[in-house]
Amino acid sequence: MARPRLVAALALLLAGGCIQFEHGPTTDGPGQAGTTTGEDEEPPPVVDCDPLSQDCPDGQACSLVGGDFSCIEVFVDGGLGDPCQAAGECSPGLVCLPAGALGGCDGSSCCSPLCDVSDTGAQCGSASEVCAPVLTGDDVPPMYADYGVCRLP
Repeated sequence: MARPRLVAALALLLAGGCIQFEHGPTTDGPGQAGTTTGEDEEPPPVVDCDPLSQDCPDGQACSLVGGDFSCIEVFVDGGLGDPCQAAGECSPGLVCLPAGALGGCDGSSCCSPLCDVSDTGAQCGSASEVCAPVLTGDDVPPMYADYGVCRLP
């Protein structure tokens, strides 16, 4: 389980962010015995920013990094439908998705808008795209339920 955290930490480091790891014994206060959190327990998701409101500082975008939404530095101000290679190459409110997930992309990946899946009138870049949840499955945290991205159904 440590390998995904390492990848997330490296991605965040390359994006100019910080990450704090909390493992092993913790203490309740000075002089008190600590409790072990356990290696098998996953920490709860951290939402450092809101991808729908893009509440990051100037020059940064709220993007999904290692399973959590975090502010990352934007290196290229890619617009809707512009080719991209990775996170940080799309303007705030857009994410880099593989071309196969999009209706019209002239590169291997392109910038696509984030959207609110509970907004039935969400507008996407192409008529063939829909606002689909960013994360799927039974273990998606409730706080992520409305976060979507425009993509092919």
